[in-house]
Amino acid sequence: FRLGPVTMEIGWGETVGIVGPNGAGKTTLLGALLGRIALTDGTQWLGPGVVIGEIDQARRTFAGNDALVDAFIAATGVTLSEARSGLAKFGLGAVHVQKPAALLSPGERTRAALALLQTRGVNTLVLDEPTNHLDLPAIEQLELALPQFPGTVLLVTHDRRLLDAIPFDRVLRVDGGQVTEAD
Repeated sequence: FRLGPVTMEIGWGETVGIVGPNGAGKTTLLGALLGRIALTDGTQWLGPGVVIGEIDQARRTFAGNDALVDAFIAATGVTLSEARSGLAKFGLGAVHVQKPAALLSPGERTRAALALLQTRGVNTLVLDEPTNHLDLPAIEQLELALPQFPGTVLLVTHDRRLLDAIPFDRVLRVDGGQVTEAD
């Protein structure tokens, strides 16, 4: 598989959608942008103040047998009160916080991950198919939260509703190893 050549710059505060068919290279593009995949030519650079948060990365935090609130505190270092408040903002209340994190539904784990990223103070969100396994209320929360995020957002999705709901600065289309600006 070959991706590119690709020349691009993503600026601070941009919200960038990445679309294309399955297997087209969307996740490969993310890997190259984040420096996880070695480039065969050219350079990749992240600014020194970039703090990346990823849903996939954060969901793994909530895979153990500790209570959700304990896993959240361990991952963030916040107080019990701050943890409960942060989780509640994403619809995770008293019934959820004492439940073993591994027993949360995929949607609940995703909402906990969003709360975790907000609490950690990330300034760049990397979301690869974030609506997978989410129920409608969680998707609606995501649709409301993303436009309020003050940093940079890289969002890979096939979800047409999400694409229509988010005010993207630009949308990149990946197809056949090529990256173009979508209309």
